[in-house]
Amino acid sequence: MSIRRCLFALLLPFLACAPACAPAWAAPLYTATFLPENFTAYGIGNDGSIVGSGLDADFQGRAFVWKDGTTTFLPTPGASAYATATNGGAAAGASLVGDATRGFIYRAGGIQPIGTLYGGDSVAFAINAGGQVVGDSTDASGNTRAFLYSGGTLTDIGTLGGADARARGINDAGMIVGGSQPGPGFPDDGAHAFLYHDGTMQDLGTLGGGFSWAEAVNNAGQVAGYSLVGDAAVWHPFLYSGGVMIDLGSFGGDFGEAHAINAAGMVVGYSSFVDGGFSHAFVVADGNLIDLNTVTEGLGIQVLMDAVGINDAGQIVANSCDRFGDCAPVLLTPVPEPAGALMLLAGIPVLLWRRKK
Repeated sequence: MSIRRCLFALLLPFLACAPACAPAWAAPLYTATFLPENFTAYGIGNDGSIVGSGLDADFQGRAFVWKDGTTTFLPTPGASAYATATNGGAAAGASLVGDATRGFIYRAGGIQPIGTLYGGDSVAFAINAGGQVVGDSTDASGNTRAFLYSGGTLTDIGTLGGADARARGINDAGMIVGGSQPGPGFPDDGAHAFLYHDGTMQDLGTLGGGFSWAEAVNNAGQVAGYSLVGDAAVWHPFLYSGGVMIDLGSFGGDFGEAHAINAAGMVVGYSSFVDGGFSHAFVVADGNLIDLNTVTEGLGIQVLMDAVGINDAGQIVANSCDRFGDCAPVLLTPVPEPAGALMLLAGIPVLLWRRKK
């Protein structure tokens, strides 16, 4: 289970003060459209479609595609499935089939299994405009390996020297990002973010700590992820651009992650606060870290806890919860239109508001 999923369960008791915590001066830059409760979003496409996992009428966990208010459950095999990414009308994800997890591509109403590298589990995490898919598959020794699925073939893309690698994002040029054990040169490090292209896996380094992880890459080759900062148990979101890993900061707390990046280099994710309360979803535009709860109208008592996707039009999908434990994904649409919202975002100073005690 990822760090961010664990946080949802741990942080719900702190949500009671959320509506009173946001500063009143910030003008709304987004409007909120809610998806069904008990759904979890994992990504958004350039056409505004959102994918994830949700409960159907029989309370089974199903992969879904949501677009313009309509939810479509995917015809995946097994009793549990989720979709992780969407691009050009296709979606990628994984489904439980018996005792095994198998990755799939959803296209034109049908499911296409992608198989496995070595007979173990597989999960698809990202898909590009050309239909290439990346993800993870376990080998005979139980190690997790990063794969590229292209032209009907699964390929192990290797590691940074260790036994484990996992792919999380791919752009239209076939550049792949993720995390890998870095090998004997870094015996105490857990994983390093990587960028793979043309058969070579590049170590992107860290923000000074012993761990980093890449989540997404845009067509310009900019990478978003998160990294430990120094020797302390503190991790921050980063943007890797022009050969440099940039610390995007936080809302004062010890942890934050970046999960997605669009063509304009806007990054979304979540960050905690200095007093250890609940996390808030953020967007970073032109170097400014912005709390999405302070610039979104129509949220009511819901709190945007983690932004998991952003498309090239500036639409964002985030997961939210209220103080009663009711959770739902939210589509954030720029106001009054994507171009105008981007101009406003670029002019907002860095927002490092801390929750009042």
